[in-house]
Amino acid sequence: MNTAFWIHHFQTNASVHDQITFDDQPAPLPDSVRIPLAHSLAIFQLGESGTGSRLRRYAREVAPLENFRGYQRAIDLFVCEEQAHSRLLSRMVLHLGGSLLEKQWTNSVFRRLRFLVNLEFAIQVLLTAELIAEVYYGSLYLRVKDASIHTACRQILRDEMKHLEFQRQFLAERLATFTPVGRWLWTCQFRLIHALTSRVVAWDHRHCLRAIGLTTTSFVQRCQESLARFQDRLETQVRECGATAVPGHSAATAQPQSHT
Repeated sequence: MNTAFWIHHFQTNASVHDQITFDDQPAPLPDSVRIPLAHSLAIFQLGESGTGSRLRRYAREVAPLENFRGYQRAIDLFVCEEQAHSRLLSRMVLHLGGSLLEKQWTNSVFRRLRFLVNLEFAIQVLLTAELIAEVYYGSLYLRVKDASIHTACRQILRDEMKHLEFQRQFLAERLATFTPVGRWLWTCQFRLIHALTSRVVAWDHRHCLRAIGLTTTSFVQRCQESLARFQDRLETQVRECGATAVPGHSAATAQPQSHT
């Protein structure tokens, strides 16, 4: 994994979020859009507000491996960028006249789900959220007629697309150590989790989606299309990693420890 590239990327991208400015005037949106949008963004803000402690612990487990040298530092910077998103989303909610949330049921379920099996599973659940976020912020970027929201969504969307590439490189290295059957099983359960999660998110944000002219069905369909693109690229990278696998790097040595 090219961790040096990701360390440089996250470092150079660190200051852009706090430089985004918001209009002093109230958002020029009708209440039918502004209110559900503010609530929807507040849910996403809550999801971005974690400390990443479990993810950092997982990084410490794989960082000593030759092909993950520097991964610990890259993950630390990745978590910092997610926290920058949380700050930016807070400003977006307040710009819309909304209120921040302290808890919300889908966010609580999502956080618990990440730790049901082990921390590699947590990475997968995080990736599912980012695939859905790509569709969500892309929809807001195209459909919300507010300059400040437009600028902020464009930046978050750019970041999320890089996050998908970051996670794809990591997963390609891991999946290249699996047997063909193991990769097939992983793909099946990943698709199932993504399908369930995208439908829950679509239902939870249905009022916002309706306000910007999207049905829950079309949102889920776009999420499935995003997943298909991601998996096509992932499979290509897995094949490339398999062709250049580190000698002695077996699936057994690559498996992380389980945490409860």
